Amino acid sequence: MSNYLFSKTAYIKGVQCDKQLYLYKYHYKLQDPLSPETLAKFKGGHDFEDAYRAKYFPFAVDIEKIAKSRNDYQSLTQKALQKQVSDIFEATFVYQEVLVMNDVLTRSSGKWEIQEIKSSSELKQTHIQDIALQYFVTKGALGQDLDAKLVLSDEVETYKIIDVTTEVKALQGSIAANIEHFKNVLEQDSIPQISVGNQCEDPYKCSFWGYCHR
Repeated sequence: MSNYLFSKTAYIKGVQCDKQLYLYKYHYKLQDPLSPETLAKFKGGHDFEDAYRAKYFPFAVDIEKIAKSRNDYQSLTQKALQKQVSDIFEATFVYQEVLVMNDVLTRSSGKWEIQEIKSSSELKQTHIQDIALQYFVTKGALGQDLDAKLVLSDEVETYKIIDVTTEVKALQGSIAANIEHFKNVLEQDSIPQISVGNQCEDPYKCSFWGYCHR
């Protein structure tokens, strides 16, 4: 896999707090242990994702399943693209030193579309930030325009698919600015000095809450 400075997960943490980004990159083991409730939530999300993929993309190439290690993800993605595969799970791209993996990369009417799958029934700004970064990196790596859709939970139809391409495109300038800012943060020699505050629990409880509140 090409060298990268940070992943989508790290980026989302940086949007919440520079200090969380820095700790995640350089002091990963200082994170709070995951609670049983959080682990159960993660499992529910994975189960929701697996069910959606199996229903709508039964013949997709799953990079995670065919790779011997995560180091193979990017090269296997390129091989799948060269073979003109229409549907790919965990398509992996690096652009401007940022790594993303698409839940679903699918080709429709000759145009690529990325889909991010969330078990939530409510559209949240963090979801838009998530797929906006994927759009930035994937478009940059592929060198072509894309569509972007979010898949949410729906009580009636099970799945609710929302086209967020317009919203995502509007964020591309801020995504680029954030990436440059986060690179500068990660070049620092020490942990950013940021006091505890609302950012510690908004929009999510920081994974380093215990470290910062000790």
